[in-house]
Amino acid sequence: MKRICWVFFGALAACATTDPPESEMAQARDMVAQARPVAQQDAPQELSDAQAKLERAERAMQRGHYEHARLLAEQAEADARLAWVTSEKVRAQRAAEQERASR
Repeated sequence: MKRICWVFFGALAACATTDPPESEMAQARDMVAQARPVAQQDAPQELSDAQAKLERAERAMQRGHYEHARLLAEQAEADARLAWVTSEKVRAQRAAEQERASR
């Protein structure tokens, strides 16, 4: 029984030492906010994925699940970057098509 208690408290202490992923959350929030006006029209699915993961990260933070929140925040940031790049690609293709059509 003593051994079980030590294992339990050891696991509990390991969880307690994980710091909240404040910088990862801030970076994810910033990237989603930057991507939103650019990607809303041209990469809505990618933007939606980023926003959903950021919301899940926020909920994980509130529950104290910091490792899960960190992972979701990193994924949200990556998805927001993908939304941004996809949107820029679509706009560049549109501009190229308009250039060709005007010749």
